[in-house]
Amino acid sequence: MRDAFTVAHSFTARWEGGLSDHPADPGGLTNYGVSLRWVQDLAREAREECLRLARSCDGCVRPAAGDCAWQALDFDMDGDVDADDIRACTKAQAAALFRREFWDKLGCGRLPLPLAVCLYDAAVNMGPARAVRQLQQAMNQVGEAELDHWSAIAEDGLMGPQTRELAAALAEVDLAYRAARQSLRRREAFYRDLAARRPSMKAFLQGWRNRVAALADYLAELERGAF
Repeated sequence: MRDAFTVAHSFTARWEGGLSDHPADPGGLTNYGVSLRWVQDLAREAREECLRLARSCDGCVRPAAGDCAWQALDFDMDGDVDADDIRACTKAQAAALFRREFWDKLGCGRLPLPLAVCLYDAAVNMGPARAVRQLQQAMNQVGEAELDHWSAIAEDGLMGPQTRELAAALAEVDLAYRAARQSLRRREAFYRDLAARRPSMKAFLQGWRNRVAALADYLAELERGAF
């Protein structure tokens, strides 16, 4: 049986294609879903963290141990993080980066599978905070309608213990898939609103809607035990 991350990423990888540089994409040059803007933001955060902890590259053992967050973004290993690194990024490197920055940081492995799959794909596509908030809203809606004992969780975009507890409670009574589908409805509504507010985003709307529809089909396959 495949592990949960592999199940989730096998869907997401279908929609994060090869090299592209669409003029309306704020992420800029992108390869396998890894954008230049995002990678440079991560690189800056890694440098700032080292400064905060008073670390110096001189004599640091973290690169040799494969534990340097900044070095992990230097895909072409030339000492900087720029567009050439996006061009050099491989599918395996993209998957490893997504796993660290989204799957692991959000604790997706501790969620019921349908919620983990939806949260992971949404986080990759629209950012973790918005993805978590949509999931929280969906779980609150289903919990209020279906659970005998239910307390609303904060819809704050933070993956905390109460969010995980509600996810587990929904899974116990076979409502995880319903909550996952509800999160997809909210996700499509967000895309429609975004395209209406920012006309330059209309170029991506149909692709986003196709992705949501495909994820709904994927969830149906998972529910039938197809994997």
